[in-house]
Amino acid sequence: MNLKIKRGFKFLLIFIFFVILFFNKPQNEWVYNSYVLIYPYWIELISKITSFLKLNIGDLLYLISLPIVFKYLYNSKTRRNFLYRTLFTAIFIYSFFYLSWGIHYNKKSINQEYAFNNYQINELVETIDYYIINVNNIHKKLSENPNEKIILTSSFEEIVSECKNSIKELKINNISTENLKVNKSYFSLLISYLGFTGYINPFTLEANINSRIPKISYPSTISHEIAHQIGYASENEANYIGIISNQISKNLEINYSGSLLALQYLIRELYLNDKILYNDKMKKINKGVLINIDEKAEFSNKYKNPFEPFVKKAYDLYLKKNNQSFGIKSYGLVVNLLIYDYQSKIRLSSSPSS
Repeated sequence: MNLKIKRGFKFLLIFIFFVILFFNKPQNEWVYNSYVLIYPYWIELISKITSFLKLNIGDLLYLISLPIVFKYLYNSKTRRNFLYRTLFTAIFIYSFFYLSWGIHYNKKSINQEYAFNNYQINELVETIDYYIINVNNIHKKLSENPNEKIILTSSFEEIVSECKNSIKELKINNISTENLKVNKSYFSLLISYLGFTGYINPFTLEANINSRIPKISYPSTISHEIAHQIGYASENEANYIGIISNQISKNLEINYSGSLLALQYLIRELYLNDKILYNDKMKKINKGVLINIDEKAEFSNKYKNPFEPFVKKAYDLYLKKNNQSFGIKSYGLVVNLLIYDYQSKIRLSSSPSS
């Protein structure tokens, strides 16, 4: 009986694997459209299970499963048996990854929906001017001294709660954010050296935040990972959802975190296009804001190591394999969305009916 069950499970696993392999493609929109009808129920179920304990279930599973898998493979009786077990382990991980969350990579991008991919340099400058004024104003409300950096006073739990509420206010899909689980990662030191600020566990659907990043980055990072949880797999879209949700928050500290990240991406884009204009714009940013930006840079520099480029290259290939043709540069494509968002607001405010 046990042998029959094992064979049946293996047959089912192989069948699921080939179905995913054959149909899981961006051009098969019906696959994604069918999946998004099921996913809200799936993440609600998983989130309720993982929220039952305050422990980081996903990180614990990584710690437990690695030695189990190693022992399973090590105990192979022959080389053929080792290859057989390795293959089925890979098939199981691949299949569960895509069924649990990975199919979101086939979502039609926001850029495609809005038919917006390029911008004019004047549009970039206008958007930067808006964000400089916006960030300086928020900084002024949070600190009387324009030369002091902002230090967040909200707790991690308070920030998580507010970020959930803000994304809920966007009303971008029918997934409830209430039960979504957001943790501090047990691997924060490791991922600091790997160059990551957070990640979503695709098996438990928990958002995990690098607790070592500057606290000023907590809101934007948490919102970015929540965006992944609710189905935005693309890095630039997760950045965009995170930033605009931060901006509508009633908490000024969260406003500041999101707007600061937006300004960083935009100003870096200007640096790549016009260094003279970049230097001119930098002079208009409050010194306290610049200190917060430097704080982020110092964190990245602190954990620089010879292995990071190899990790980033592997992640770059992973993103390209999953329908993000720009790879790790996809994060920076949020600039296009920020410009589109600002220009849309300008056009709306200047229309005769407004």
